[in-house]
Amino acid sequence: MSILKYTVLPLKQRALEPFVKRISYIENETVEPQFHSIPPIGANGLSFYFGAPMRHIVNHETKPLPKGASVLGTITEGGITVIHQGCVKQIYIEFTPTGFYRLFHKDGSKFTNSLPADLSTIDAQMLESKLENCSRNIKSVQEVFENYLLSRVPNALPKIPLIDTVVELMQTDVIGKRSIGDICEKVDVNQKYLFRLFKKVIGVSPKKYYRTLQWNTIMTMINQNEEESLTKIALECGFYDHPSFTKEFKKFMQISPSEFINGEIRLVELVLKRND
Repeated sequence: MSILKYTVLPLKQRALEPFVKRISYIENETVEPQFHSIPPIGANGLSFYFGAPMRHIVNHETKPLPKGASVLGTITEGGITVIHQGCVKQIYIEFTPTGFYRLFHKDGSKFTNSLPADLSTIDAQMLESKLENCSRNIKSVQEVFENYLLSRVPNALPKIPLIDTVVELMQTDVIGKRSIGDICEKVDVNQKYLFRLFKKVIGVSPKKYYRTLQWNTIMTMINQNEEESLTKIALECGFYDHPSFTKEFKKFMQISPSEFINGEIRLVELVLKRND
């Protein structure tokens, strides 16, 4: 049995709104070990976790997950599983599509489909030190995060309206009836240029980013046990039939859609809630 808490914390510093999409607090307490397959995540973020130790499994190898702060990149591939037992608490800073790149001036592709990275990779050792020395309560950790990010705003890179426009077009047609070529034609941009820009800023190609939005939509339907709607939306998102969808789902999540539906509460549900 698991006791799960999920809260979206109001952003206190309004100046961070162009950069930070949301700040979430997650608390999960369980007696028995829980295994969480990590679903696609179409955003870069910062995480600070404390409490019971956690482990991750990658390519059938289990390793401890260091406590403290880390950088989380976008995830478009399966194969990463997190294990925990006891009470785990986490504050997660989810950036807007361009927010991470603008604040830290770092190529997003360096963090894509990777394990959590140390804050030194984004030259944020000062943030790490402040987090380690602050009180272990939500208010204090959020305050440290926001104050540090606010200190970086004066040196932030300019807005990237092209990415904002393209992402908005994708979100208005998340079931995927548009092709990337259609989007490029609509915004009058070369497809190769858009590919390079997305890889640098967000960390993934436009096609993979779009597919991540679609997967989140599909898994939200699964999470709601709406199987008929799931089949319909899977077809509309480009799968030829239900078997092809099941194959792709298992390839990413390591389990079948039915196993996901019938399983216990998972960390994936929190990711899906972030997309509501």
